[in-house]
Amino acid sequence: MNSVKKTIIKYVLSTLVVGNTLLFLVTAYFHLLSTDAKSAVFIDFWGRFTVYSLWFIGFAIYVKYLARQPMLKGAVLAIIVINIPLFLLLAYFDKISNTPDMIVFVDFWGRITVYSLWFICYEAYRKYVGSV
Repeated sequence: MNSVKKTIIKYVLSTLVVGNTLLFLVTAYFHLLSTDAKSAVFIDFWGRFTVYSLWFIGFAIYVKYLARQPMLKGAVLAIIVINIPLFLLLAYFDKISNTPDMIVFVDFWGRITVYSLWFICYEAYRKYVGSV
């Protein structure tokens, strides 16, 4: 496959990921997602797919553009390092609402936080242990 086709595919997939993320978050924000038990499986699947897709795109951007830029890399890592205890402390002090209309956001933020932790662990492994 030539580079033009690869570029087109990257742009199309990136647009789909961003569009899907916006659609998911907007429908959640406006409470258009059903909170009944039967819909929970679909919403959970869609939410996981959205978070995973967003993280793969984010990680690819990080590796390609930010990993070699010490200041930008530091900024990304600082945001992640701040986000993890922020999320956990807000939950611990009951500042995060688990009501049916907010659970989608809490779940989304929680998954982003978990993958942030994964990201830091991967970076530490890559830097200090190396590829095996």
